[in-house]
Amino acid sequence: MQGKFTQNIFLLLIINFLIKPLYVVIDAEVQNLVGNETYGVYFALFNFCFIFQIILDMGLVTYNSMHLSQNRDRGSENFADILGTKLILILLFFITITMAGWLLGYPSSYFPTLIGLGIIMVLQSLLVYVRSNFSALGFFRTEVFMSALDKLLMIFIIGYMVYKLQQIDIPFFIAGQLSALSLALVIALIFLSRHMTLGISFSMNRSLALLKKSFPFALVFILMILYTRIDGVMLERILPDEGRSAGVYATGYRLLDAFNMIGYYFSILMVPMLSKQIGDKKDVYPLMKSAIGIMLTIATILTALSWFYAGDIMNLLYDNITVENISVFRILMLGFWFLSISYLFGSLMTAADDLKMLNYIMILAIAVNWGLNLTLIPTHGAYGAAIATAVTQGLVFIGQFTLGITRFNLSFSVSYISKTILFVALSMAVCHILSDMISIPWLLESIIAGLLLVTISFLLGIFRLKWTD
Repeated sequence: MQGKFTQNIFLLLIINFLIKPLYVVIDAEVQNLVGNETYGVYFALFNFCFIFQIILDMGLVTYNSMHLSQNRDRGSENFADILGTKLILILLFFITITMAGWLLGYPSSYFPTLIGLGIIMVLQSLLVYVRSNFSALGFFRTEVFMSALDKLLMIFIIGYMVYKLQQIDIPFFIAGQLSALSLALVIALIFLSRHMTLGISFSMNRSLALLKKSFPFALVFILMILYTRIDGVMLERILPDEGRSAGVYATGYRLLDAFNMIGYYFSILMVPMLSKQIGDKKDVYPLMKSAIGIMLTIATILTALSWFYAGDIMNLLYDNITVENISVFRILMLGFWFLSISYLFGSLMTAADDLKMLNYIMILAIAVNWGLNLTLIPTHGAYGAAIATAVTQGLVFIGQFTLGITRFNLSFSVSYISKTILFVALSMAVCHILSDMISIPWLLESIIAGLLLVTISFLLGIFRLKWTD
């Protein structure tokens, strides 16, 4: 299983590192063209819709990944039942976001954007569900290629608007995303039809039975969304600056969100693999240690580079960058380190269907995050929201790490922990030396630092690859 994981995670990362940065650049250029205030409102509404996105899924994707990986002969039956259930959830989702927007006092001018973003969320939810069937059935390579298809299509469609037409607004930006997602969904369904019979089935009894089984996974996601996506909404609602602070926060959060996909990619491969290993009563430690070594190396290097080259990175993407933008980005990327490792232990607890303590951690995270946001946003704006995010992610990491090692008796030697601390320290030192004491282009410095730190991680025994099972 280690070999299969290593092969597919590296293919997944390579494909997405080639494609996702291009989309981030285009997305940033959209913000440059429409302005911080206009994009800030879009960002706040996007986060608002994202909070309710769980209604579209209700844990069905995670449940499907686990159940189908252990019962691959029931793929067609599961697909029909889950798709029928999701169509009911789509209706509930639109009713909810419309009513919630009205209750929050959103002006009527916000609602076309709100509905457009709602349709985007629906298509994303359907695409993620269809893709989950590939990994659950063991077609990891297909899942790898499908994972970047929507963003690749967005690069062509939205990139044409931005760079060829050199004119775009939020409605056209949304339309471009809708076109790309629709096409990606159709392609994914065509590929899935080669492996199972596709259909749709409506049965209230079966839908309720499915939702009862999937709800524990939904609850974890609900709680996580309530402390990871509320910041943009709070900034727009609390501060009377017409979305400017939310726009500043979005400049850093966009990059955090892009890097965060690394942890997400690990999880979509690890949950079905760990679930099968746990079902077969096999030791999960080798797979976990391999994943931790790879993730730790990637997250530490990206965090160190983001701290010391924050100004260069932000100026590459945006116009009119200020010290506030840079400071927000740096703090958010500290939280990224904790978030990345948390994904691995969260995947382990999810695969084991051991969610009770995980939910307690999430509830504590919500209390801390909301309390810090309400305290810091009025006085520190976007920078305060970034601090709240980083502190919350640190607490979640401590909780999930402790829960994972105690529940599965995962042992990490004092030597391994010491080497990890040394690697983090060396990563910061190397990036500091290269950024402050050597005068060559910063992109070249970053590449040199990355290669040097991967080598150090390998020599310390952290970064280890097993290509065959």
